[in-house]
Amino acid sequence: MIKQKRWTTIIDLCKQNNEVSVSALVNALHVSEATIRRDLYQMEELHMITRYHGGAKINDDQSKEPPMMIKSGTNMDQKHLVARLAAAQIKNNQMIYIDAGSSTYEMIDYITAKNITVVTIGLPHIEKLCSHNIHTIVLGGTVRTSTSAITGNAALKQLEHLFFDVAFIGVNGIHDIMGFTTTNQQEAAVKEAVIRHSKTAYILADSSKFNILCPETYARLEDAIIISDGIPDFPKDKIRYLLPDQYQNQ
Repeated sequence: MIKQKRWTTIIDLCKQNNEVSVSALVNALHVSEATIRRDLYQMEELHMITRYHGGAKINDDQSKEPPMMIKSGTNMDQKHLVARLAAAQIKNNQMIYIDAGSSTYEMIDYITAKNITVVTIGLPHIEKLCSHNIHTIVLGGTVRTSTSAITGNAALKQLEHLFFDVAFIGVNGIHDIMGFTTTNQQEAAVKEAVIRHSKTAYILADSSKFNILCPETYARLEDAIIISDGIPDFPKDKIRYLLPDQYQNQ
């Protein structure tokens, strides 16, 4: 089993059981104890888990996410650069998905394409889309209050019948091994479904999101194009990306 799959399984087992022993991981992953201990050491260095004698548990901080109200006021200059570049990717007559989140919220102001339909799960996004006279479809489901996002099985069921020319997805962390990550399992499921149903998927990420890991992985790095204000110390050969001064690197 490759490292990425092992680490995903370790995270899942930690979440399911609060903590997991080295012996249980050896049995579950069918690898040596030395491999498990090496994995746990590396994962702790990346602040994914906390080791204890004989096992590991997931970091509490990995499952926390600041509310939308707080996120919308941070890194604003970078978010506006990302938002403007994202909106420039939309063409007339397209079916678009716009995710919940502060960067996707900002991009609505920069949309100039005509005769488009936007599907969203972002509650604050609805009023802004309507104020711009953009034809809007809102998915139904359960509201996650901290992110003002609609999630759950009802939203996933609707997505089964929707296909998008372009999708714009929010992200909490981009990791060179685990890919695109977020803090909530239900939101991750929606993001994963949208990417599967999109011709082209963009991840909106200001430069602070790189080298950050959250407990829920929803896509591999090769599954989407990153739109960012800049790429920090990150392996660029693993990603496709657009920057404000470079509109195409696909």
